[in-house]
Amino acid sequence: MSDQEKMHIQEKLVELIKKRYPWDIYSFDKDLKPLLTKSSNNNSTDKKKDIISEKNEDKFIMEAESDYKSALAYVKDIISPAFMRIYPDKIKINDVFARTFFVYAYPNYLEWNWLSPIINWDVKFDISLYVYPINWSFIQKYLKKRLTQLHSERSINSDRWLIWDPALDAQIQDVEEFRQKLARWEEKYFHLWLYITIYSDNEEMLNKIWKDIEILLAWRNVLQKQSFLRAEQWFISTGPFARDELGVYRNMSTGWISTTFPFTSSTLSHDDGILYWVNTHNNSLIIFDRYRTENANMCVFAKSGSWKSFAVKLEILRSLMIWTDVIVIDPENEYKNLVNVVWWSYLNVSLNSTQRINPFDLPLWVKDQEIRPGDLLRNAVINLLWLMNLMLGKITIDEETILEKGIIATYSLKWITLDDDNAVWKEIPVMKDLQEVLETMDWASGLVKRIDKYTNWIFSGIFSQPTNIDLQEWLQVFSVRDLDEILRPIAMYVIMNHIWNKIRSSMKKRMLVIDEAWNIMQYEDSAKFLYWLVKRARKYGLWVTTITQDVEDFLSSPQWKPIVTNSSIQLLLKQSTASIDVLQNIFKLTEQEKYILLNSSIWQGLFFAWTEHVWIQIIASPYEEQVISRTLK
Repeated sequence: MSDQEKMHIQEKLVELIKKRYPWDIYSFDKDLKPLLTKSSNNNSTDKKKDIISEKNEDKFIMEAESDYKSALAYVKDIISPAFMRIYPDKIKINDVFARTFFVYAYPNYLEWNWLSPIINWDVKFDISLYVYPINWSFIQKYLKKRLTQLHSERSINSDRWLIWDPALDAQIQDVEEFRQKLARWEEKYFHLWLYITIYSDNEEMLNKIWKDIEILLAWRNVLQKQSFLRAEQWFISTGPFARDELGVYRNMSTGWISTTFPFTSSTLSHDDGILYWVNTHNNSLIIFDRYRTENANMCVFAKSGSWKSFAVKLEILRSLMIWTDVIVIDPENEYKNLVNVVWWSYLNVSLNSTQRINPFDLPLWVKDQEIRPGDLLRNAVINLLWLMNLMLGKITIDEETILEKGIIATYSLKWITLDDDNAVWKEIPVMKDLQEVLETMDWASGLVKRIDKYTNWIFSGIFSQPTNIDLQEWLQVFSVRDLDEILRPIAMYVIMNHIWNKIRSSMKKRMLVIDEAWNIMQYEDSAKFLYWLVKRARKYGLWVTTITQDVEDFLSSPQWKPIVTNSSIQLLLKQSTASIDVLQNIFKLTEQEKYILLNSSIWQGLFFAWTEHVWIQIIASPYEEQVISRTLK
């Protein structure tokens, strides 16, 4: 070996030694000190050659290895405890007691994240999972043999005229299904070891923790035993050594092993915002600020009686405390008690009510763009054409053209034109004015007859009078309960348009709640307006919350998808079996999430924000519950 090659080898060894234990660099042979301390200097090459040439290569390697072992022993001395006492059932490390137990039996069904109560428990413990794959051909042979035994047992029972055993048929079916999955490579087979070591400062608390974990596991039909006479081996198996010294395992497939994945605890909390719910994974509080999301819109899906309105009312109460204005479209008069408590505006929209909204109203000004003459009037004409589709039934293209000319002419009679649409101090036309204009136009007699019922007959007055209400701050509730079913979607559309005109006149944090949104989604024009509102709401600081119990009616509209995709937040509460498959396809729910929504309590559900999926529980204070449940005295 040449001197240059020796030099290269020695430099590599020196770099390795310095990385291993830089704290004790001067404990090496005195002849190597100059090389180690000056290895980075380019001008010392000649001196290095002279030093290394004096040493035998084998001797240098042996000394370097000896120094490395000495340094490693020094590290072990630092991290090792002062003493360890081993008992038959536990270990005492300094002043801490440790006890290990192992899982030896599992139920036929394991729910997803079944380990979460232990993983999120506020106690000190170590948990080890050892997973070893089993040879595919071996497990196939074993299952074939097992299936033969089961069929043989069933034949023997039949020959003896014994009563049919459903458990035996279930085992045969399970083995056959699993063999098919293995053959298609849909599943694999593994050995699973699961050990848990708990720690405590005293034996009494150690026993209590052990009993609590035993109860948690037994509740899921997971059986465990305490280690005995091998406490040291158990302790090593749960340490950071990757050494299993026990070999207590259970055969499991890929699907079952996935349920033991230990890193599934989700948290969702901001530094500010309001308290929403409680995270059932770890009992942490979900303090959330909707305004931080890409858009603050939320969709709520739940079957009737699943606390969907309760959850939204709770959010409203807590949002009011951070000075967020809340506007509610209430189809069932469920929010009146909130208004009575916080003392603000409750607007009853009905045929007998004295409160009116004029659909011909214009906004004062648009916040997000420079105002040009005619912009406000053009938007008003488009909105009125959508409204006419709801009020008059589906209108033809010719009728739409006549209506457009008639609406523009109606505004012109009040001095509101495309050249000057400033409505300040000007009289706003009403539906009756449009009817009078249409009466003077050719080919408009059909439209006049259909509008007549909203101006002179059974529905007269509700949409043909000047607006006599004003949206104030804090909380406003529009009730449409007393309206006929025919008028309800029309009224909701008029109310949303009125709210939109007010909102875009000033920038402020507001929340709009549309309860029973499926009423609006049944009609194409109102569904389009809702989609348009959801899409533009964020520019004006508006959150839109759509609530529905009739999933199929909501999804029957082609506008459902853009409404959901433009909502960064979803709340899914208890669902019916008829709608769960549809929701699973939309939100890509896992089988476990599907199981939760079908079998959870009415106050539990799934809360989606961004990519976070959190299993939540709705909890209110006694006073909040009284206010929401209308039992406050």
